[in-house]
Amino acid sequence: MRQNKQQGLSALGILVLLAVVGFFLTIATRIGPLYLDNSFVDAALQSLADEPIHKMSDGKIRRKLQAAFTVNAVRDVNVKDTVIERKKTATTVSLDYERRVHLLANVDVVVVFKNTYDTSAR
Repeated sequence: MRQNKQQGLSALGILVLLAVVGFFLTIATRIGPLYLDNSFVDAALQSLADEPIHKMSDGKIRRKLQAAFTVNAVRDVNVKDTVIERKKTATTVSLDYERRVHLLANVDVVVVFKNTYDTSAR
């Protein structure tokens, strides 16, 4: 009788697997916080739904957004980049920005975010 000998993952296989998992964990830890910050930015814009922004000044809208950014520890987004566009029937508040983060060696990642709140969509 011949017995089949089972073999597991070799030491080299384990090292390759650890390298691949480590690479993806590095990407997640570098890029994940950017998407978390963007979710806070989007939530701050959507919170304007509770305010009569068509009656508010641009400065007051920016202060409201800055307060939400401060509470949520969003540091890398400048509220001065907010574009407020007023029309007869609607007000649009947009905040588009990009972030560059160092990934590995000489590799950087650029992530572009576009956030908009439009009162006509309500």
